[in-house]
Amino acid sequence: VSERFVTFEVDSERVEGLKIPVSAVTDKMFYLVPVSYLVPGGSTTGFLKEVYSAEGTTAEFVPATIYYSTDTDYYIDMGDQAPLKSGDYIVKPDSSERYQIGRTDSLKGVYNINKGYAVFKQIEILKSNDEYYTIRKGMDYGLYVYDHIVLNAETVYEGELIYQ
Repeated sequence: VSERFVTFEVDSERVEGLKIPVSAVTDKMFYLVPVSYLVPGGSTTGFLKEVYSAEGTTAEFVPATIYYSTDTDYYIDMGDQAPLKSGDYIVKPDSSERYQIGRTDSLKGVYNINKGYAVFKQIEILKSNDEYYTIRKGMDYGLYVYDHIVLNAETVYEGELIYQ
């Protein structure tokens, strides 16, 4: 009896959110695109990409997945299968203004597997310890209660099919 002990921690600061393991969190790089260049397309949103041909320059609608947004920029995919690449130009709707894709930034997030494949979801860390993060729940482009996530982000990649 004299050799038994219990380790505990007294936490005086209360934070509400979702609790996820540290191993589930990863960083992912994204292109930054100004908000004013977004073209709403009904159920699909995207951008007008400049396409060069023998007949001249035209603007082609390219659908894009938005992973996060700020007041000034959208974060869009910069992977191998991404519709926009570094150096591409997009055109502002109803204008001749152009923007060259190239600025990047990273976001912390997890891979959500609700649909059977890995989808990156951005997180906002409210509190942390050695084993878990407490993150904001219900934010735009983020996680919600009962979402399924990959517990070790290093074992999957974006779009990978997950067998359940």
